[in-house]
Amino acid sequence: MANLSKIKREKILDYLENLKEINTDNENIRAITEIENSFNEKKYGLVWEEHSEKVDEMLEHNIII
Repeated sequence: MANLSKIKREKILDYLENLKEINTDNENIRAITEIENSFNEKKYGLVWEEHSEKVDEMLEHNIII
């Protein structure tokens, strides 16, 4: 199973790298670097992946009594 959060973060970081190559202004590079740093900080919490569990599918059709 793929880690969707990691995939999205990597895509955004790649996009920010492209922006740094296009923008040579120090102010823009500083802002982009700050955004990159916020994405690379260690974060803790719960992550809900974008898929359904088998139990969720079963509960849609079967009522627990």
